[in-house]
Amino acid sequence: MDHTNPAALPDDGVAGDDDLLTFAEEEPPGEDTAGTHRWKVLAIDDDPDFQRSMAFSLRSFSSREGGIELLQAYNTSEAAAILARERDIAVLLLDVVMESDDAGLRLVRAIRETMGNAEVRIVLVTGAPGVAPMKSVMADFDINDYWTKSELSVERLHTLLVANIRAYQYLTSVSRARRGLQMIVESSNALIATHSLGEFSSRILREIAKLIGVPPEGMICVEQRGEYETTPQVQIISAAGRFSPAIDHYLEELGSPPIEAAIRRCLAEQQHLSLPDCRVLFFPGTQDSANYAAYLSTPQVLDATEEELLRVFTVNIRSGLHNVALVSRLDEMAFQDPLLGIANRNALVRGLEDLYGLRCKNGEPCLGSCYTPGYVLFMLDIDEFSTVNLTLGFEQGNRQLREVSRRLRAGLSPTLLVARLHDDIFAILGPGSEVTEARINELLGLTGGDGPPQFVSIGSARLDLAQFRGTPTDAIVVASLLLKTAKRRGLSQHEDYRPGLESATAERYRLAMALRDALGRGEIHIALQPQVELASGRLTGAEALARWTLPSGETVPPGIFIPLAEATGLIVTLGEQVLRQACRAVVQLVGAGLTNLRVAVNVSTLQFAREGLLQDFLRILREEGVTPRQIEIEITESLAMQDIGTVQQRLQAFRDQGFEIAIDDFGTGFSSLSYLRRLPIDRLKIDQAFVAEIGTVDDENAIAEMVIRIAQRMGMTVIAEGVETPTQAAWLQARGCQDGQGYHFARPLALEDLLQWQATRNPG
Repeated sequence: MDHTNPAALPDDGVAGDDDLLTFAEEEPPGEDTAGTHRWKVLAIDDDPDFQRSMAFSLRSFSSREGGIELLQAYNTSEAAAILARERDIAVLLLDVVMESDDAGLRLVRAIRETMGNAEVRIVLVTGAPGVAPMKSVMADFDINDYWTKSELSVERLHTLLVANIRAYQYLTSVSRARRGLQMIVESSNALIATHSLGEFSSRILREIAKLIGVPPEGMICVEQRGEYETTPQVQIISAAGRFSPAIDHYLEELGSPPIEAAIRRCLAEQQHLSLPDCRVLFFPGTQDSANYAAYLSTPQVLDATEEELLRVFTVNIRSGLHNVALVSRLDEMAFQDPLLGIANRNALVRGLEDLYGLRCKNGEPCLGSCYTPGYVLFMLDIDEFSTVNLTLGFEQGNRQLREVSRRLRAGLSPTLLVARLHDDIFAILGPGSEVTEARINELLGLTGGDGPPQFVSIGSARLDLAQFRGTPTDAIVVASLLLKTAKRRGLSQHEDYRPGLESATAERYRLAMALRDALGRGEIHIALQPQVELASGRLTGAEALARWTLPSGETVPPGIFIPLAEATGLIVTLGEQVLRQACRAVVQLVGAGLTNLRVAVNVSTLQFAREGLLQDFLRILREEGVTPRQIEIEITESLAMQDIGTVQQRLQAFRDQGFEIAIDDFGTGFSSLSYLRRLPIDRLKIDQAFVAEIGTVDDENAIAEMVIRIAQRMGMTVIAEGVETPTQAAWLQARGCQDGQGYHFARPLALEDLLQWQATRNPG
């Protein structure tokens, strides 16, 4: 069995250095002025009298380091059991001869080598020095002191215990510091791989608790200073233990004024706090980042080693905290719309990928859709948003975007993903039962009837992911195509996904690649449609129209490949090739004696937006030997109304070089007459749809006549396209329209056919 006998009493002033351990009269214990810590001392000896004498003598032990708790064992088995149970024994007073002559020495070897305990101080106390001579024992065994029982007085016993306790205290401090530093290194390595601020701060809590040996009961807070706030907001970004429900809440919501006061004091004083029931660590931010505080609930008093380890840990972890905060900010920038604070396109792709099946991600075939059942992708575009920006200013446009965002987020479940893709295009990802056209229209005030007044008009599209077999990126592309289809039909239109649309998309992609190759091989050619003076029938010019014939002989309609070129950016190359061919046609027309003709070329919005367009035009004209007065630039009405200042400046630059400017399809858009007056326009072109209605509506209601009157008032000439009958031509001429083009005169012709047509029609 083992025995314990605590002893923490003051010196009783017994025998001097040469006196043996003897019993003395018991004195009442005095007032303890020593330290409060009680160091464990294990006496191992099979002599009961010596053990009792040891216990009595140590009752008076006192030192600056504290008192002692005496543990006693009468054989090596009992000693081994105590050593296994008590891991913090400071000193062993060990007899050599017990069950056997070397029992004590075998125990020493077991302690040092088997148990791996290098800190405990071992003092050999023997009554038979001949059995274990000091010189050989000290050389062969890791023993810290050696005494014979006959030499050991009370005062000497106290002295050697103080010396060995101090040695043990130093060694354990060094060992704990070494282990602590190793833990810091290991925790730093683990934290380096963490990029989420929440996960990083949660790890910090666990590592601090592990470092000082307490349960992880606490939280990490971030200080948020607003530009006009006198008292900063403090938000809890990570928590453990009983504080776990407080994550993402503000500090004042915790309901604990003492804890709030401690954390705010730490942040205000910008230093660590050691309070009776907690520790609060301060993590300073950089000039551009926030300060952090770590609160740990613990009544444990930390010693100097633990304090220093905490200091090293906070310094070591500071840069990691800054880096993770930066990564979180970058993540926010990458996945959040800066204007509205909602998800952006990247976040939508990530949300779709979360719904995308693992097998599909690994490239394995899917039988049907790879998405989680029941989800839809809804996309909407605000009608006439560019007009709002143009007429009311960009700030009003931003207000409209914010209101759309607010209504969607307020009316839809927080679990749904609401994203702004770009400009005025929004996307919603969520269960199909919640994301419907009717529900979105209701939220945006589009219900009509007894519903709220209309807020905005939208075009929309809905893609049921259960019917879709493409990737997340494909889903966004297809939904965008659906939205464009709805927008082409007019205002407040909606389009639903139909299975098989991917085939059409694949065909569109194949055609786009073929168009790119055709442009590279120079296979796009032009046809020239004559423009005729209505009064005399004289040829005044022609419009250059792009034509594409496949190697198979099949003709691709312009209504298909022109929008495709615009969508893929090939319109720039196409436009340059058409201009160059138009210039060569001019040269041949002049060579055939047809002077004073101009050839019109269309300029797309994408072309017009390019810097250096005028320089490119002038370069091509110089290379082909043509002057600007022989080329007419046609722009669409919608292009002319986009950015009136920029458009006016660029058109004036073209006109200053000698180009004539015409607005194509006038009357089909949303022109402002005040804007039109500001633009340097030479000619308005009446759209064929308005020419077609001649004779079917009253003259006073004919839009063609209105266009002619507008042109006359603004000093512009007029040309009508799509003139099919003599009646239309006569009607237009009678009302002052100068020129016309259409099948009544000639269909678009190759250059050789145009020359032949002109020769047979009017040789002069």
